[in-house]
Amino acid sequence: MQTLRANLERHMRELCLNIGTRHTGSSGERAAAEYLAGVFESYGYAPSFEEYPTVGWELKSFSLCNMTENRPVPAAEACFFSQSADVEGKLLWLTAADIVDIEKITVENRICFIECWSSADNVMGRNKIAEVLDSKGAVAAIFISNIHTSLAPSTKIERSPFLKQLGVCAVSQEGAFDIARHKNDTYRIKIEARCFDNVSRNVIATCAGNHGYGVFGAHYDTAPLVQGAGDNATGTAMVLELARLLRDDSSGMKLDFVEFSAEEYIPSVLPPGSEDYVRRRRDEKIDWMMNFDDFGLLVGEPIVRGNMFDKLPPFKSKRYRVVESDVYNGDDKSFGVAGIPTLWYYDANPFSQLHTSCDSIDTIDFGKMAEGVLDAVDLFKQLRGVQ
Repeated sequence: MQTLRANLERHMRELCLNIGTRHTGSSGERAAAEYLAGVFESYGYAPSFEEYPTVGWELKSFSLCNMTENRPVPAAEACFFSQSADVEGKLLWLTAADIVDIEKITVENRICFIECWSSADNVMGRNKIAEVLDSKGAVAAIFISNIHTSLAPSTKIERSPFLKQLGVCAVSQEGAFDIARHKNDTYRIKIEARCFDNVSRNVIATCAGNHGYGVFGAHYDTAPLVQGAGDNATGTAMVLELARLLRDDSSGMKLDFVEFSAEEYIPSVLPPGSEDYVRRRRDEKIDWMMNFDDFGLLVGEPIVRGNMFDKLPPFKSKRYRVVESDVYNGDDKSFGVAGIPTLWYYDANPFSQLHTSCDSIDTIDFGKMAEGVLDAVDLFKQLRGVQ
């Protein structure tokens, strides 16, 4: 247990503090892949890379300033895939009703403040709103990052990789209130950024076997500009340690330990990394996939959530609540839609620091992570029929 905990902390410090943000196209994404491959190799594997196309993003600088008061707007950050922009002027305040009738509103050369927020049941999602504003000639848009912590904005509250000219940023509750109190002031948004064609990589270590096929997976990429500790350095580190513990104890089952990238990217229905992995193996029978994502938080209830339990042997977690559900939230979806049973280790968290600067290593419980790894080993033995 002591070695396991120490290894998990070592991986976390490397991913979060030394490498840092690992979004698609970043130097961190490349460095993380090399680190993971090196750890797999040190654990006795011959790791492999599988590549697939994505869009990369680089942010050089960002500022959102209230020019009337000559100060920056608090709690503001550029959004994933924002284009470059340098514009100054009054804000065009867009309500929910305005968004419904957006085709009737002139937005050309304007900075648009999106007062409403959108979810699955709204007329348009944030990506779609940004794409419409972009097509109509708006030069910048400010979204409210309401679904995350009030202390820091999500850097992927809007994340369309298809924008042509629109600069996009987000403000959290603090920033939104500040703008609302000064809605008639003049603002300047300056973003230096670029999007480019990118190649992302899954990193895979394999235990050979002839008696079934299981997958342990996690995504190592992050939302941009954040450490991505809970989302998802924790899962990434747990898969590394599962590979170490099960290398000589796979019970004859083929096991793939897969570190996916591009889960945070999601411009389409499925995360590109796990989608690519499943597509390459469409003629093979994968018995199950265990996903590790958002686990090991200081505050949160550990849960094992999965689906298609009727396709699995009887099992139970000795530590955590097990929930059967047909809802998918990440890389498990690529497997689930292919008819492969999934189990997802995560924390039900009362806070929502994901995709923000608050998702940092100081919110992580390494002992809890270690317990999760040991529980997954025990669950694996039940699925394999070895007690």
